[in-house]
Amino acid sequence: MGLNGPRKRKRDTNGFPMAPPTSGITGVDIAKPQHVADDPVASDMFDKVVGFLAQRGDLRKSHELALGLLAGEWSRHVGAARIARETPIVDGPRGPKAHPAAGIAAAAARVARDLLADFGLTPASLARIDVPAGPSGPSAIDRFIAKRNGDRVTPADHDVDDMQRFLLTNGTDEEKARVVAEVLADRRMFA
Repeated sequence: MGLNGPRKRKRDTNGFPMAPPTSGITGVDIAKPQHVADDPVASDMFDKVVGFLAQRGDLRKSHELALGLLAGEWSRHVGAARIARETPIVDGPRGPKAHPAAGIAAAAARVARDLLADFGLTPASLARIDVPAGPSGPSAIDRFIAKRNGDRVTPADHDVDDMQRFLLTNGTDEEKARVVAEVLADRRMFA
């Protein structure tokens, strides 16, 4: 904060506030906070979540603080749950009661679950976000082209008709045009 209140954002040529610069999408510039690096449970959780987000392509520098909080809360949950398991009942002024660590573990678990949901890492939150599907292997058109290049199509070959039917239902317009042009060139070569 500046001496005269919050800093003003720079404005563009039309006088509108400029958006802050976008941050990187790689996990390279995500720094692990010191309190997380010193705790092995928190460090492991931080690395797992960063790995998940990087694999999905949804990791930003702005996530750094929230990831540190998530890892710290997870470590707090694990430690308090261990204590509550070892000593589930304690003597209180009015008789036996649940160990206070059980409440701490439950509260930390709620915060961690909410943060995981914010990152789209729970089953319910994953269903609400649009996750691009990764490539599952070569596309059908690439397999067809590889087969065609393996045994060149001739005018007498009936794979040409199968290919034309295939292209009417699958592939992008560019792929369709490329393969049709190659087949027509093959037909001219064998004519």
